[in-house]
Amino acid sequence: MKIERTPLGPDIILVRLEGRLDIAGAAAVEPEFKSSCEAARVLVVDLSNTPFMASIGIRLLLAGAKGLHRKGGTMGLFACDPQVEKVLRATGVDQLVGIHATRDEALAAAGVSPAT
Repeated sequence: MKIERTPLGPDIILVRLEGRLDIAGAAAVEPEFKSSCEAARVLVVDLSNTPFMASIGIRLLLAGAKGLHRKGGTMGLFACDPQVEKVLRATGVDQLVGIHATRDEALAAAGVSPAT
């Protein structure tokens, strides 16, 4: 599992996750993912290269989203693999974290200009 972090503006971070978000994958990216959540007000997560997500991956996303919400921030997920999106919606993640088709939609839902 790989993680890539790209600042898009003040307190706005794009995180790209690549690989399986299973036990090993979540352990590999957790420190940097947590750091990204702590540094951001808006975090958008590209899941286009994440073909599998286990419950530990869902926990990682939800923990980050809850931390962001506590400080008035937000997280949006986008470009999910269809099977990953199905799991996220079936488990109710979409009730806490927006799931969007594109990065621009995720940013717009967070009140950020997509041109950022």
